[in-house]
Amino acid sequence: MLKVLYNFLIKIFYLPYCLIIIVRRFFGKEHKLKFKEKFLTKKIKRPSGFLFWFHAASMGELISIFPIVDFFLQKNLKYNFLITTVTLSSFNELERKYKNNSRIFHQFLPYDSNSLIDKFFKNWRPDIVSFVDSEIWPNFFIKIKKENLPFVLLNARITKKSFERWSLVRSFASQLFGSLSLSISSNKETVNYLNYFNAKKIEYFGNIKFCSSIKNLKEFEYDQFNQISKKNWCAVSIHPGEEIFCGKVHKIIKKSHNEVMTIIIPRHIHKLKKISLNLKNMGLKVQIKNENDPIEKSAEIVLVNYYGSVMKYLSKIKQVFFGKSLLLKLKKVGGQNPIDAAKMGCHIFHGPYVYNFQEIYAYLNNQKISEEVSKPEILAKKLIKNFNSNFETNNKNQEKLEDYSNKIFKNVIKEYNKFIT
Repeated sequence: MLKVLYNFLIKIFYLPYCLIIIVRRFFGKEHKLKFKEKFLTKKIKRPSGFLFWFHAASMGELISIFPIVDFFLQKNLKYNFLITTVTLSSFNELERKYKNNSRIFHQFLPYDSNSLIDKFFKNWRPDIVSFVDSEIWPNFFIKIKKENLPFVLLNARITKKSFERWSLVRSFASQLFGSLSLSISSNKETVNYLNYFNAKKIEYFGNIKFCSSIKNLKEFEYDQFNQISKKNWCAVSIHPGEEIFCGKVHKIIKKSHNEVMTIIIPRHIHKLKKISLNLKNMGLKVQIKNENDPIEKSAEIVLVNYYGSVMKYLSKIKQVFFGKSLLLKLKKVGGQNPIDAAKMGCHIFHGPYVYNFQEIYAYLNNQKISEEVSKPEILAKKLIKNFNSNFETNNKNQEKLEDYSNKIFKNVIKEYNKFIT
């Protein structure tokens, strides 16, 4: 009955979905040419040989599968890869990494309609399927089961909110999760939820995002920055309201370290003007820095006005506060992924609300790589202490992280090998 109702709704919302995609394309939020793949059949010639299909909806999920794809690319020259995504940014990142690789194929995931799915499978005929994170599309799940394909839910994540929703239709949910050959969970909470929905085989090794490698960074021209101040710290992924916290921290530090400079990288650049105004109203000198702008000597707060800058800054600045973690309204969706910063040897501070990455932060906190702060006075005190002790990267912590990520990776590869050997 629920399946019939779901497909009825899928038919009703098909035309509105198409219109939304077309409007998004008009505003540059969809690919100019490939946007039609989301609601029309597009035949792309399937390569011969064994075909992995990974579905990674957005950037974070996509980057997490790169180590696995790279491993199997090197293992066997006859292995090919279809990678479906949803967002334009994830497609662009895939293009950047595998631009000239003839064994990597991309298609935007089609709408979850049976007619489109049947044509999709008729064309691609994958040999093994992996959906990443929390991507649950009922008709795709049912079709994969029907095709009797090895089916992996990789880095599976079910939040408490999602669990409560699926529990309302437990029988239907059990049918979907029961279609999985293997669930590799990202956290222990999800293991419990998957068991509740009768998933067959469940493994937990740790979050596979620990396995992602840091991009090769171009030499960051920051000699001028280091000449201005050795007392630098960075606030990353700051959401509106959290800049006030950062401004207070800066003012406290300035009492004892007049040369302090604070780098703030907002989560949403289009809100930068409001963030800048709030900081100026606190009596702070703010520079809105575009990519090629020099840093002004008079600036106290540098607001970064371009994307793709985080890892470049963290290659030089080793004390970082991660935002989306202070505001009560974000309690159930809080947290940003700190793994790359940890791998770069940064000491990480965060607020109390890190629900989306709570097990990652728990691990990092236990290793003394990160710590929770909720008051500007406390963060300022800790930063000053590190300034005074000439804080350096802890290589032992980086080695621990490397060992931990290698262990996760080896276990994941071992599970995949069971399906393809």
